[in-house]
Amino acid sequence: MGDRTQLGQSGERYAERFLRKNGYRIVTRNYRCSVGELDLVALDGRTIVFVEVKTRTTDSHADPQDAVTPTKQRRLANAAQAFIHHTRSHGRAYRFDVVAITMAGDQPGKIEHFPNAFSVAG
Repeated sequence: MGDRTQLGQSGERYAERFLRKNGYRIVTRNYRCSVGELDLVALDGRTIVFVEVKTRTTDSHADPQDAVTPTKQRRLANAAQAFIHHTRSHGRAYRFDVVAITMAGDQPGKIEHFPNAFSVAG
């Protein structure tokens, strides 16, 4: 397993713990479908939250959340629609959050949560 894969997986574990501690219920991890992948799917009350986790070892070049580009947002939206269809969750409120983690050695140095980080038309 590559360093980037391990970094991403550890970031997702830290993000999951962070969200749980803040009252979210994790529904699934790494939901994969033909149109993409969702890092975490959680519930915030009755709202479905599609969470993109971005983990970096340093923020000297850019903040981790800056990697959630419009192209990435469209892929996430397509995967979210597949999840909604697959789970028959039509009509439920949903949103897209980003959790940005900057590591300090092998521990998270900074965890930032951006609720409703972006919206999609349609």
